[in-house]
Amino acid sequence: MIRIVPIRPTLLRRVRPLLLDFSKRHGDRRITHRAMRWLRNLTGDPYPGGTWLAAALDGRRLVGFILFGNYGLDEAFIVVHPEYRKQAVGESLLKAALHTLDRVYTRVACDNIPSLKLCFKEGLVAFHLITGPTGKPTLCLGGGDWSRQEFTDYGLD
Repeated sequence: MIRIVPIRPTLLRRVRPLLLDFSKRHGDRRITHRAMRWLRNLTGDPYPGGTWLAAALDGRRLVGFILFGNYGLDEAFIVVHPEYRKQAVGESLLKAALHTLDRVYTRVACDNIPSLKLCFKEGLVAFHLITGPTGKPTLCLGGGDWSRQEFTDYGLD
């Protein structure tokens, strides 16, 4: 049975290398260098506002994780082990994030069909199209009590 476990700042110090390695091995080369650097540099106890990390565990085995920095305005990504895809691990992680945070934002390249399907399945709304960091068309999505104005005010529009 898969459990969703929040990763608190004190635990992050111990598991950060595991999360970075997991992202490299199972992120299908879709996790940007900027996102990896953000995770590498995340500090604070407590985390900065709107920051949330959680792991999906099968027993003691890491099978996925999700993170949002500043509700996703700073950073947002999810990684699920290939053997656990299509087993609702991503859905469980995103549901837990939406339950914990009152709003989330993310940016997903238009060719990343699995991530787009996950976002739409969990009720996120696409509200803007940009050119992403890799030069690909990228959808901006919001979930929960999101606001296009907050996104724009943050300078991401």
